[in-house]
Amino acid sequence: MEQKVRILKMVEEGKITSEEAVKLLEAMDETLDRQPSPSQVLKPKKFMRFLKIRIFEGDLDKPKVRVALPIALLKLATKFIPEDAKAEINGRNIDLDEILRAVDENTEGKLLEVHDDEEKTRIEIFID
Repeated sequence: MEQKVRILKMVEEGKITSEEAVKLLEAMDETLDRQPSPSQVLKPKKFMRFLKIRIFEGDLDKPKVRVALPIALLKLATKFIPEDAKAEINGRNIDLDEILRAVDENTEGKLLEVHDDEEKTRIEIFID
């Protein structure tokens, strides 16, 4: 506000023209528009979340495979999953759409656990 008063004072004193004053005022407004608001600056950063997959075979207490996929990457990658691959995943009693919905809703914890006693395997999918 003080800067605007100074610009108007310069016009009054004849140091600048009214057209020059308008340009200066517009430039000030553009600069203020580009600056983040206090609420944007003070927002806490979200911690990075992961979709984690663990596959157990034989020894059901120790995972054979561990995958940790950042949620941001997951959201991007899901746009490129072919429909036939989605159908195959859903055919294995894994509802991919439900998992993606849970990711969008910021769900945390275990999303899915699948047991195959005959094959002695277990798959866990969770968000952490």
